[in-house]
Formats: sequence, structure tokens, C-alpha cells
Amino acid sequence: MNGRNRISFKSLAGAFTLVLALALVFSCSEQPTAIDKDDSGGLSGRGNIEPGTDGSFLLGAVSDSTVAPGYIEVWGMNVAYDSVEGVVSFDALLLNRTARSIPAPIHFVVTDIIPRDIAVLGFDGTSADGFPFFDFSSKLGSDNVLTPGESTGQVTMRFHTVTPRSFAIGFRIDLGGPAGPGIIAGVVYRDDNKNGTRDRCDRCEPGIPGITVALEKPLRNGDWVTLITRTGSDGAYSFGGLGAGVFKVFVVAPEDKWEVTSTNPLLVTLVKGPDGIVQNFLGANFGLFPLLPPVVDNLFGPILVGPFSQYGTTLDSTFVNPMSQLPVVYHYYLEVTEPPFEGPFPVVIDSASAWINDVQVFSYFREFPPDTAYFAPQTIEIPDSLVKLGENGIRLFTDGNEYAALLWRVYRTPSPRTP
Repeated sequence: MNGRNRISFKSLAGAFTLVLALALVFSCSEQPTAIDKDDSGGLSGRGNIEPGTDGSFLLGAVSDSTVAPGYIEVWGMNVAYDSVEGVVSFDALLLNRTARSIPAPIHFVVTDIIPRDIAVLGFDGTSADGFPFFDFSSKLGSDNVLTPGESTGQVTMRFHTVTPRSFAIGFRIDLGGPAGPGIIAGVVYRDDNKNGTRDRCDRCEPGIPGITVALEKPLRNGDWVTLITRTGSDGAYSFGGLGAGVFKVFVVAPEDKWEVTSTNPLLVTLVKGPDGIVQNFLGANFGLFPLLPPVVDNLFGPILVGPFSQYGTTLDSTFVNPMSQLPVVYHYYLEVTEPPFEGPFPVVIDSASAWINDVQVFSYFREFPPDTAYFAPQTIEIPDSLVKLGENGIRLFTDGNEYAALLWRVYRTPSPRTP
């Protein structure tokens, strides 16, 4: 897996953030053992780390087919448990199955561990949002580039577990370019009035986190490199270390969830100033307008909760769970999202909660400044034990300004399990 393909393709870089739980289906085979596709543009899965497992195994494969056709495989091997130190370790490598070269840096960021008392050991640094990462940047060979078909060297990952027990982790892969002068930056925001311009007033058109933004820049040899990043908690993003030239910047948002209201792609020209330093462009903003969620097997909703009162707004109602005509096992979900309002007013959610059959299943409290906070749509899996056949009780609460409102619904989907 260490052969190098020197085919000329557009390179893949940027902070390409794809979160997934490690799907450790252990096998000595070189073939993928489990790949679970996520409709949002990545691949995700769930699984446990089992201390003492032999052989190599596919942890998962990540991709963003909109920007970078193909995928990156993450392979693990050499799982070991140190009973003296209480540490589980394994080696990991990345295999580039995209058609693009990937320059350094490449970071494997640990975003979650279950159970919570397990700790990451010996990591190389922390990400911009505070998560520990393992660095693959020195494992790319002498050219410091991961070419199509090439694999990285191995990086050892260690976790303190005390006892040799199973545990699950979540991770993402960050691919980021260098920082420095020559910056293109902006904000991806909720464009409530669909005018393509961000209105800056108190609580107006907040930034949207977790949206993919890509930038194409030319190389001296005539090729192109594609830098990829995702917006932060305030909807902001940036690309640094750019030279003078013309760049194409575009937002990649799920088409079933967002309508792009701004020019996309956006052409940006960077020029050198009188001091010879490349000047920055900080206004590459993109507006998105939310779309209604698709209709599925609804048990309740969608229902709008609002308007504002000084005590918030509480709604008590019921939903009916019909009996299945066939022996089907269902998974149940609560979906919460801001409704698509078109107008000059801001929609702000300060807090929200939901109870099903008197058990709280959702809670939200806004922690960010008013003009940067955005209520990201959320889907919560409801334990089967909380949902009864027939009638169920539901209590919904939301609070915010005079235009605070949420769309709530409960729905079910068939499980791949069969009785």
C-alpha cells in the first residue's frame, strides 16, 4: 500500500472534518470489512474497540464526494493491552483512495470516547476547538504529500482504560493548509430574508456551524489544489497562506437542507500591496436559507412552537404510535429544527427542551453571543422503552425573542434488525 501514483490530479487539502465512530470490525483481510455511508457526504459507523484482537482491520472510510471524489481509508492493526499501565494501544494508517494528492498537515482528531472515564494518551496536540489529535504529517514520505493510492506510515494511538474492556470513540480527520498572510475568510450565515447579504443587527442572521467551504487555487505547474474547511461555531471560516492570484471559493451545503442565496462559487482576487505582502479578503460570505425536512414516517408533527413569552412557551400534546402490519423493528427519533421564515426579523432560540412520557429526551441552552449563535438542527434517537404502542405524551418547551419558534416532530424508521 506504499506505492506512489504520480498522476496529475487536483489535490485535496483544507480542514476536511468528517466525524464518525470507529467501526472496528476486525479482520486479517485487506478488503474493507464494513463501510457505512452517510447521506451528508461522509461515511460513518459505530463499533467497539476490543483489546487483544489480532490482525488488521478497517476503521472506516471518509469522503466528501462533492469536492473530492473517492475516499480515505483508515486502517488499524497491532491492538495491544498493557495490564500494568492499564493502556490499550493500536497502530493506524491512512490510505488515499481519492484522485487527489493530499498535502500536510493531516490530523486524526479524537472527538468523543464512550465510556467517559477513558482518556487519550500521548497525543500530538489539540485542535482549534480543543480536541486532542494524532499527527500524520511526518508520515507522508519525503515529498510530504499523500498521493493517490499511497498510504501513510503508522501512528500509535493509546488510551487509558484501567481494565481490558470494550469502548467506542468518535474521530474526525482534519486536513489543513498553512496559516499566514494571504487570507480569504468569511461567514456562512442563515439568510432569513434571502437577499444574499448578511444583515448585521442584534440577533440577526447568525453564522451556521459545520458547513463545508472549499477553495480552488492554481499551482505553478498548471495543476490545481482544492482546500477544504468547515465553519466554526460562529459560522466563520478562513484559508491562509495564499499567494497573489484568482481563487474560486464555494460553499458545499446539503441540498435537501439548505438553499444557497449568495453567488456560489465566488471568484476572489488577491493582490500584493505596496509593501509586497499579499493583501487579505475577509468578506467571502455565503447565505443559506433552511428548507423543510423531508416527509418520513411521522408519528407527530411537524409542529411550530411559539411565540415568545417571558416564561417561554410550553406545549403539551400526544402522538400515536400505530402497530406495524409486519414484524418490523423500528428506531424512533425526535427532530428539532428552526422553521424556514423569510423576512427581516431574526429567529432566536435561547433554550429548548422536550419530554416524552415524562422523560426528558432533549435539552438546549444557547451559550454564544446573540449575533453569532445559531440553533443547528438536531436529531435525537429515542430509546425504544420510552415509546408505547398507541398514545404517547409529549411536552415541548422553547424560549427566545418574540420570533422564537421551533419545528418538532417524532418519526420512526425500520431498523435493519429483525426479530
